[in-house]
Amino acid sequence: MTVNIIINGILFGLLLSFFFGPAFFILINTSINKGFKKALFLDIGILFSDILYLCAAYLFAEKINHYIYDNIYVKYLTGGVFFILGIIYLLKKSNPSQNTQSINLSHQNESTKNLMGLIAKGIGINAINPGVLLYWIAACTYATETLEIKEFNLVYYFMSTILTLFIVDLIKIYFASKLKSHLNNKTQNILKNILGIGLIVFGIIICLKGFNV
Repeated sequence: MTVNIIINGILFGLLLSFFFGPAFFILINTSINKGFKKALFLDIGILFSDILYLCAAYLFAEKINHYIYDNIYVKYLTGGVFFILGIIYLLKKSNPSQNTQSINLSHQNESTKNLMGLIAKGIGINAINPGVLLYWIAACTYATETLEIKEFNLVYYFMSTILTLFIVDLIKIYFASKLKSHLNNKTQNILKNILGIGLIVFGIIICLKGFNV
């Protein structure tokens, strides 16, 4: 029984790993431009935020769901933040010499404070996106009602899910970090612009949901 629960958790984690939200694009962009290690700490923050949202979804699903759907200002605020982030990425220009130097000196310049800042950034990326909480609420509902997983078995299920997400993210950011040496300045700017446009689109979609469009 426990093995089946773990397998279901792994399959669900694989499914979630193919969701391309704002966090995914920011994570890949960080890996390409700043290297594997910094993307790793950013991902730790994202997954820590997922765990917090998962706990909140399990304990307060009904109240949280009601609050998010009824409070349209949450959607406007979230959409506005992603829209502004997208504009910032579009306006920011890549500097190849600066990027190369930052990677070469990464071990000298890294500090606990900087790495903790990346974890905090990862938490923040998820924290401002109510969609993340909603899919964890859906995940809890599916696990408890459809799969009928109860009590401590839920820990096995979601531990498998989170661990699978983490492993798949490691694979993504590892290969993304290897692209750095093969990208010229023009290509990096194109990728950065795609990220910016993607964030703007996410922001607009979230705002439109506030109008029930």
